[in-house]
Amino acid sequence: MALNINDQQLAAVRERIDQANQKSHFVIFQSVEKATGKVLRLITDIESFRTIQEQHQADAVMVIIQDIVPITDDLARWAVAENMAAQQPNDAAVLEDLETYTNAVLTENHQAANTDDDQD
Repeated sequence: MALNINDQQLAAVRERIDQANQKSHFVIFQSVEKATGKVLRLITDIESFRTIQEQHQADAVMVIIQDIVPITDDLARWAVAENMAAQQPNDAAVLEDLETYTNAVLTENHQAANTDDDQD
């Protein structure tokens, strides 16, 4: 795993997420590719979801499946992994961490985890 974060850092990340959550809360959404039926569940803030939904409306159907995501250690780890993936998009270990923590947040929120063969 590329993600290495101690309890103090995790607490600081949770605090920043909580502050961000006051402006635009986190959601879990499901995206279904129109061409293939491939299903992907992702986490983002509500404003980013609206932007993504608008940008990809021609090729995917996106719906919010959980409107409010609680701030937890798993969400904080996901946020760190998401940030690392944005900075290092070609690092396989970083992308694996992002997938791991995305699925951890999904599972924690009683949503299905993403798998390689998800179909609608």
